[in-house]
Amino acid sequence: MPEIIKEFSQVEYLTVFNAILFGYVGAEYYQGWGNMIRSRKNLIIYWQHILWTILMFTLFIQNWYGIWPRIEYINLSVFYFLFSLAPIFIFHIISVILFPDFTNPDNYDIEKYYFENVKYVYLLFGAYLVLAILNSIVYPDIGNVLLQTLIRVFGLVLCLLAFIFRKVNSVHIIFLVVGYLAVLVFLFALPHSST
Repeated sequence: MPEIIKEFSQVEYLTVFNAILFGYVGAEYYQGWGNMIRSRKNLIIYWQHILWTILMFTLFIQNWYGIWPRIEYINLSVFYFLFSLAPIFIFHIISVILFPDFTNPDNYDIEKYYFENVKYVYLLFGAYLVLAILNSIVYPDIGNVLLQTLIRVFGLVLCLLAFIFRKVNSVHIIFLVVGYLAVLVFLFALPHSST
């Protein structure tokens, strides 16, 4: 297969598809928040739900930032390319679950909707963390990989515990607090430009 066709490399070609998918998933979050704002007179907003949507969107953005060093590998085989799409797919499913169908008036109680569906978010987020750990093995990674992996393993354990004890309201609060702290630590574990 040629490296470049009319000044367009295969990596650039494949990256365009990834970027389109990232844009689509990002639009799901913006559409969900937009629908919540549009339906605000009918909604019973729940603070944990809002914090979850922000946390998942922040992790989604971090995922986009973190794939930069891996992009050069996606044209080595179709498996690398497909593997690069898996986290995007998980974040899409999470976004679909996080935001209810606002055309259904039964979904206007966000607290009720949240507690009916958070178990799926815990499982999907755990699946994302497994993929993130595998990504660090499959692709050469940057930054403090050991710290990143430890945070991911800790997050995976936290997801499993939160799933098991999801009936205990304080577990959700603890998960959010620890989740936000872990994201902050993780963001600082990523390499930063010195310029």
